[in-house]
Amino acid sequence: MAHIPDALLGLGRIRNDKCDVTVAVREDCSTPPHVHPTTNYVVVSEGVLYLTLDGAERKIAAGEWCRIPAGAEHAERFAARTSVIVFWVNDPAP
Repeated sequence: MAHIPDALLGLGRIRNDKCDVTVAVREDCSTPPHVHPTTNYVVVSEGVLYLTLDGAERKIAAGEWCRIPAGAEHAERFAARTSVIVFWVNDPAP
């Protein structure tokens, strides 16, 4: 696995009615607890994402992925350079 190429990073967020896609590189940063209206699937292509979900932090390493349900409070932490691809899936109305 490798970091995301600059040309792909330059695209930013790719938007669609059903699913947006974001490619990003994060390093030595964290987010406060927050929620999204979408279900997010995060693929780590290099490095490690430390995801706090349901009150517990778990390590998502390169080659692994996680699911963050719509409306679920979560926080993210990146201790070293980490590349991620995030699929922001618009859940159908119940």
